[in-house]
Formats: sequence, C-alpha cells, structure tokens
Amino acid sequence: MDTTIIEKPEMVLVGLAIDVTLKQVLHVDRPTYYLASTFMKRINEIGSCKNDREVFGLSTDPENYNPDRDAFEYFIGVEVSSLVHIPDGMVYRRVPANKYVAFSFKGPADKAGTVHAYLYSTWLHENVNEYELCAPYNIEIYGDKFIGPESEESVTDIIFPIRNK
Repeated sequence: MDTTIIEKPEMVLVGLAIDVTLKQVLHVDRPTYYLASTFMKRINEIGSCKNDREVFGLSTDPENYNPDRDAFEYFIGVEVSSLVHIPDGMVYRRVPANKYVAFSFKGPADKAGTVHAYLYSTWLHENVNEYELCAPYNIEIYGDKFIGPESEESVTDIIFPIRNK
C-alpha cells in the first residue's frame, strides 16, 4: 500500500458529530452514512467554508480506547475561515498542525478498515525506529475523487498523525 508523509497546518472544521461504536459503524444501521448524508444536505449553511469539495471525516478515540466495546466520536465537516457563525446543531473541531502518514484508499467506505489494519499490522512495524502515532484521531478526506460511499471507484485519503521518534 502506498504511503506519503505530509504536513498539514492547523484546521478549523465545522460540521456534525456523533458517538458510535465500531460495531454500529460496520454492522448495524451505518450511522456515519446517515450523518454524512445529513451533513451534505446542510453544507451550504456554512458561510465561511473554504472548499466545499473537500469534506473531512474526523474519528477521535477516547483514552484507553477498546474497539470491542468503546464508542468514539465521528465528526464530518468542512474547513472554515471563521467561527463567527456556526449553524444550529453544528459543532466545530480544531485539528492541530501536524505531520501525517497518508494512505489513498480506492473502494467503498465499508472496506476502509483495510487501511487501519495495514497501518497497525505493517506500516508501524516497518517504521518502528522512525515514527510513532502521536494523537488519538485519524482523518478521512473526501475530495474530488470521492464518488460516493458505495462506489468501487471512490478514492478517499486517510491520514494518521505521527511524529519522529
């Protein structure tokens, strides 16, 4: 799997958030799809949006996260230039400037777990002397190559915050 090391400046995002378990995301009613659909219907309410063709999915794990039982926050939103007006029911998140390992994933969203599996089973082991994860979140970037969550042709960039050892 191809990876790139990138740096991103601080981002301020406005959007919608829910707490979900991995089981809910993968096997139940796919609440993240519903949240994304709801967000996309309301995206035009965000007046300070920098680029509505680049949507961010931010997954943040709680401390001592156990994927078999714990909920994590899934946020979907866009980068904004101002927090002067946040639409009703929406929230904001600040993502600090950071270095990231970036993966491009092609396929339906429910197969994105292969990227996470590769990160933990292979990439971190191959780079154990140089990098380590440094924050409990990852970001999915839905840009111009993202066709839809069901499409085999959709391309999603998934980035994980890292630091040099």
